[in-house]
Amino acid sequence: MSILELSDKLLEIIQVTYFSLNPLNPTNTEDNYQELLRENLYLGLGYVVYSEVSYQKGCLNIMRDEVLLKNKTERLDLVIKDLDCILELKCVEKLEKVHENQLMSYLNNLDYKYGILINFMKCKSMRDSIGHCKIYERLNDIKKKDKYGIEYNIRGLRLIKEMFTENYNELFKE
Repeated sequence: MSILELSDKLLEIIQVTYFSLNPLNPTNTEDNYQELLRENLYLGLGYVVYSEVSYQKGCLNIMRDEVLLKNKTERLDLVIKDLDCILELKCVEKLEKVHENQLMSYLNNLDYKYGILINFMKCKSMRDSIGHCKIYERLNDIKKKDKYGIEYNIRGLRLIKEMFTENYNELFKE
């Protein structure tokens, strides 16, 4: 089963996770959502979900050899290996380009096909309490050369689906 075939169920799981922790509670953090989402993904989809997966950060030196950076690791919020997928969670007022870039960096450095960026919106106003989800697919490598003739491989990415939960405030409006 593909990510897109699971997207409706995924949105349901995100909404239940978001609403179960009451998005109006200012003490909710990304960690709270991460733990409940991991459990709900397992129960709802039947896939094993790994949490806080670390990997050694590396890069290429001038000779194009890989250098592992000492004491530098990256940590993935959630990984579903059976779906070839990384999930990056946020609990912010709104998703910014920097959040997308973080996920895209992980997909550039690792061999996962999909990346899912989920924001359990931290509300400053009572108006918006909406979960936001973006699903990306990694494409084939794109080779680019700089002015010195050094070639770089960058994996192309494309947004394949964007979804929003219902608004918590509208659903529970008196």
